[in-house]
Amino acid sequence: MQATMATPAVSLPRSFDEAYRSHAQDAARWARHLGGSSIDVEDVVQEVFLVVSRRLDSFRGEARFSTWLFEITRKVVANHRRRQRWRFWRTGPDQKLANIPSPLRDPLAELERQQAAVLFYRTLDKLPEKYRTVLVLFEIEGLSTHDIADLCHLSWPTVKVQLHRARELFLHHHEQLTKKGKS
Repeated sequence: MQATMATPAVSLPRSFDEAYRSHAQDAARWARHLGGSSIDVEDVVQEVFLVVSRRLDSFRGEARFSTWLFEITRKVVANHRRRQRWRFWRTGPDQKLANIPSPLRDPLAELERQQAAVLFYRTLDKLPEKYRTVLVLFEIEGLSTHDIADLCHLSWPTVKVQLHRARELFLHHHEQLTKKGKS
């Protein structure tokens, strides 16, 4: 008697409303982590689900729905980041973080936290998109290399290599930005 491996059933949302209710928080979390503090998460999620509403009928179920949704989210965030860089180049730096009132009692600690976040995302912005994505999914989202491989359609050794290179590049760019800030 031969044992056959059963293909796991892919759980597809039955409607757009179900897809939104079940996965909007995931898309928002991915957008926040991939885009950083300068991304308007609500705008990104809205745009992601506009794409989902247009393409839900064409989703074939060859991958998990969350994998398909992550790829849409990643592309929408990348487009938003490109548009922000273009605006920055044309108009100068965005000063949104400087205008946020502090909910904390210690303004100095909040300022240091904000500066660290700005430096972190500036460093992250220097990375090529494939390295940025892998680093965010591993370090911020806490996904394993196998989960990232599934989500990004990569082999897990490729993910390990990209993660290693992403960390090296991140540290290199962080050092450069830190030296630039001190001089």
